[in-house]
Amino acid sequence: MVLQLMLIGMALGLNNALASVALGTTPMRRSQQLGTAVLFGLFEAMMPLLGLYLGGRLAEVIGGASRYIGVGVLVLLGVYLLAKRDEAPEGPPARTLGARSLLLAIALSLDNLTVGFGLGMLRVPVGLAALVFGLVSLTMTLVGLEVGRWLGARMTVPADRLSGLVLLCIAVVMWFSG
Repeated sequence: MVLQLMLIGMALGLNNALASVALGTTPMRRSQQLGTAVLFGLFEAMMPLLGLYLGGRLAEVIGGASRYIGVGVLVLLGVYLLAKRDEAPEGPPARTLGARSLLLAIALSLDNLTVGFGLGMLRVPVGLAALVFGLVSLTMTLVGLEVGRWLGARMTVPADRLSGLVLLCIAVVMWFSG
């Protein structure tokens, strides 16, 4: 069962890994990267639990729209990053990175609400599923941030513009994959 949960976690965490590549292109300290990975992991772990807790009716109402809400948040953030003025060379302040990471964590984990409801119906131990999803997401996010750091150091495109483009691409993939 753990292997199946890991595979589901990898499928759910793929968007997190891609978004973390975009975030990784911005100048971040290692501590900020770790904080972002933990935040993404927590949201990936909590949303299935929240979905199970909220129950079937709310999961049906929000579940169908959760992908669209998540895509909308990604589009808004991507457009914002493309349209905003350049920042100082040392990058955005920690407060801005934290807000950006929190918005991404929420947007990327909304679809996990319905996953939690589905897991409850299948009688999967949701606590174990949440733990596995969180750890897989944390790992995938850290890898994505490192790939983004590597790319950001080698790209001539401003980091925020690259991040905005990647987030818009993720939004398009999420829109058409559902």
